[in-house]
Amino acid sequence: MSVGESDERPAKMSSGESGPQGDACANGRVISLGQMLVDLTMRIDRVPEPGGDAFADEAVARVGSSFNILHAVRQMGVGAAHGGIIGTGPWATQIRDALSGDGIEHIGLTDLARDSGICIAMTDARAERTFVTVRGAETQGDGHCFDGIAPADGDIVHINGYTFAHPTSRGLLSFLERYRSHRFTTVFDPSSVAAGAEDRLLGAIIEHRPIWSCNYEESLALARRLGLGNDFHRYVERSGVEVAGDNADKPSPLGDAGLMCAALSERLHAPVIVRSGAAGAWVCPEAGERAELVPSTHVHAVDTNGAGDCHVGVMSAELIHGASLLDAVRVANVAAAISVTRRGPATCPARSEIEPLLK
Repeated sequence: MSVGESDERPAKMSSGESGPQGDACANGRVISLGQMLVDLTMRIDRVPEPGGDAFADEAVARVGSSFNILHAVRQMGVGAAHGGIIGTGPWATQIRDALSGDGIEHIGLTDLARDSGICIAMTDARAERTFVTVRGAETQGDGHCFDGIAPADGDIVHINGYTFAHPTSRGLLSFLERYRSHRFTTVFDPSSVAAGAEDRLLGAIIEHRPIWSCNYEESLALARRLGLGNDFHRYVERSGVEVAGDNADKPSPLGDAGLMCAALSERLHAPVIVRSGAAGAWVCPEAGERAELVPSTHVHAVDTNGAGDCHVGVMSAELIHGASLLDAVRVANVAAAISVTRRGPATCPARSEIEPLLK
């Protein structure tokens, strides 16, 4: 991709400098089209009420968002590339340094006019997170911003729902329309945003048939958007799908997560994962199949920031290695459990730390 400008583009862009996009590793790699920005993390006792104050003893700036996912991929020994936009400025420089340190290629555009964004991430005493995001270059792509991304058949493409909320969504829509037919695998993390996306964009990602990976709250929002309502038991009975596991017939949040997973998979005609925290994750490998609870490892959480990203990254890497979806989620559960015992957003453990807990 050459340097260029057009009337539609908000800033001058240049292509990535890390080498040809097509130079994928022999077994495939994970390419993220998500946003990459710097997390300014701090610990507070509680989030203040409007007009109130809170104090933090320190604030640490670390590269996060899609970097968390690609860092997890690299921790599993799989190649990784970032296809999103990176800006020009001090935050962008920190992002480039982090990519270089992990051996992650940047194959996307460079915005020569603005810096990359930051996300202020506050973790309270209960290990819950609150975010304020300052939009940067990663959000300002046009309809051509992913034109240079051409995944190989063995690659996995990661897409994040936050892209739906910004102008870069135009480029994502073009990418999805260009690859209506494809042989690579796509993993989609809808986040809290995708359920509110415009019909055309949501329809395009549904038609693309990715693996959907979301937490329980995100799955609730998505189910409502798709018109499933709250009576998942009735929907599952009507659809004929099944839920496996000890909690399948219990009217509890955990049982509901399994029903949600089965119902969403049936409606989306795609594999669905509903991450359920310390309990593990519900998995429906194919539409109409049983939703199975894959348990996790119990730990004492000190910081949940980036746990979902760790899960998605490790799962994607395991799929590149040839694991089944259930086995990939099993490894990802352990990785995410270890990650929440550490402070910071990119805390995925090495494979050597995960393996003893899989036995």
